[in-house]
Amino acid sequence: MTNFLSGHLSPKNTVGKKAWEWAKSQNYSDKQIKVAVQQLAQSGVGVNNAPGQFFSDGGPMKGVPGIASPLNPMGKFQGPHGNFGINSYNAAKAAGHAPQDIYAGASAGGMFLPEGAMNQYLADIAAATPAPAPLPLPLPGTQTGQANVGAGYNSLGIKTKVGSDLATGGTKKAFGRDKKNRDMIAAQLAINPLT
Repeated sequence: MTNFLSGHLSPKNTVGKKAWEWAKSQNYSDKQIKVAVQQLAQSGVGVNNAPGQFFSDGGPMKGVPGIASPLNPMGKFQGPHGNFGINSYNAAKAAGHAPQDIYAGASAGGMFLPEGAMNQYLADIAAATPAPAPLPLPLPGTQTGQANVGAGYNSLGIKTKVGSDLATGGTKKAFGRDKKNRDMIAAQLAINPLT
């Protein structure tokens, strides 16, 4: 296997301090570097891990989550470039991981999803999220004032058939104005700008 560290091996073709320093200068996270080192080790590349060396138990890799760590749940799917591309995303999905778990696990492992993987993640989330049910629209002509105020008149003050359920009362009860003072209708219906 080759990954982002493959071109930075020591003269003995092992992973050592040179590879670590290059990866850090390229802004790879400790978790990404450790997974890359483990991937190379699994494919047969030597790791400079002698006592007192860079990757020994006392070196900078001590305590950093790697491929099999629960603190780096998606580490085993990490791509060769140190992040979580579409191939890594599809492999994790095929292994039974949910899209949200993949995204969270990649982030926990110091990886990000490049464009292709992010687009697939967003599509999977959208497909799994049901669309909200539309709200019912109010019916036109719904009575919102007092019901059947003063039977015999509708809200415009026009006489209606007595006993009709559509009668909503006289104008005084409906709008607070008296039928006898029709000249003040405009003033009484004006909206107070302070309320």
